[in-house]
Amino acid sequence: MECVFCKIINKELPAYIIYEDENTMAFLDINPVSKGHLLVVPKRHYSKLSEMPIEELEKFFKGLQNVIKIVENKLSNHYNIVVNQGEKAGQVINHLHFHIIPRYGYEQIFIWNTHKLTEDEAKEVLKKLGKI
Repeated sequence: MECVFCKIINKELPAYIIYEDENTMAFLDINPVSKGHLLVVPKRHYSKLSEMPIEELEKFFKGLQNVIKIVENKLSNHYNIVVNQGEKAGQVINHLHFHIIPRYGYEQIFIWNTHKLTEDEAKEVLKKLGKI
């Protein structure tokens, strides 16, 4: 299956591009959760953040920071930055992308179902991480 984001990057599919440099592209999400919801993608195809070589990650993050400054200056100083990694985390398109979601105060975007961390749960996680 061909990557939709790679097609946008290669200008094979239309998009509302708001930023582009040598390594990074940002465009409006076609299914926004708020006005100005953007996707920021590296121009080279990577599925996950952990796959990017550090040199490319640094260049990509410079572009990401430029997009954030545009959002802050033109849309809102309040925003969420979301990265879904893997299908179970909600990643639909298998190309690394950051959601920049401007917030204006009326959105109900995230519903967090939290619980109180128990000592047993903490120990289980710490054991898996090799910390105990």
